[in-house]
Amino acid sequence: MRAERKAGVVVGAVRAGAHAVRKPKVVDSAPARSSAPLRYIVTLSVLIATLAFVALDTFAVHRAELAGFFSKPISKVRIENQWQRVSESDVTGILQQYIGAGFFDFDINGASRDLEALPWVASVDLRRLWPDTLSLHLREEVPIAKWGAVELLNQYGELFSPTDTDDFAGLPLLEGPADSQDQVMQQYKQLSQALSPAGLKLDGLKLSHRQSWSLKVNAMQIEAGRQDVLARTQRFARFYAQQDRAETAQFASVDLRYGNGIAVKKRALKLAPLSDVAQR
Repeated sequence: MRAERKAGVVVGAVRAGAHAVRKPKVVDSAPARSSAPLRYIVTLSVLIATLAFVALDTFAVHRAELAGFFSKPISKVRIENQWQRVSESDVTGILQQYIGAGFFDFDINGASRDLEALPWVASVDLRRLWPDTLSLHLREEVPIAKWGAVELLNQYGELFSPTDTDDFAGLPLLEGPADSQDQVMQQYKQLSQALSPAGLKLDGLKLSHRQSWSLKVNAMQIEAGRQDVLARTQRFARFYAQQDRAETAQFASVDLRYGNGIAVKKRALKLAPLSDVAQR
């Protein structure tokens, strides 16, 4: 019995001791530390929002003044190149319809489109120069041939119709069905190169509705047909270069529409009247 009591006393003592040495609970302070950056972000956001509101309010009050400063009316035009055919009065008349608009409101596309509609204008480079100036560069059309009676062709085979075509009577005359100007222009370039080594100049080229080609070369009328036009022309150039100049001067017309030959018609000889011969 004593032994059991002693054991019970010992167990109770141990239990009592266990309660005596229990460690206190540790309180986690991480949430307290993590709240500091959050307060900083909230404060910064409020500050940014306040500054943005003040800026918008200031802009609304002074909007007209700022717009007048940054978008002054266009009042000057700087010409970047010289023109030979384009009328300065025509250009001025078009730009006056747009001058006076604000720098950012100026209609670049509209003004460029109206300028490109002028007969001698090939392209327009129109730019705004802050605060109130336009930079204008015009590229003029370069005629290299006449198309029919009233139109001209540029180097790209494009048609344009100025009013003063009389100054270009010396240009080659090209003719053909509607919308065939590009085809005729390409053929003209090839045939001109073929004739040039023989000292021949292609003064005219016509494409008929039957797709047959006729050439005007050094006052000679040449029929080249519908097939192998370039090869036939090259053959004629070689033949012409081998002839005496006094002989070729009599050529009135040439027919190249033969497989292996050339037909030449000479000019009629002008005979002097018998009375003149007798007087000599």
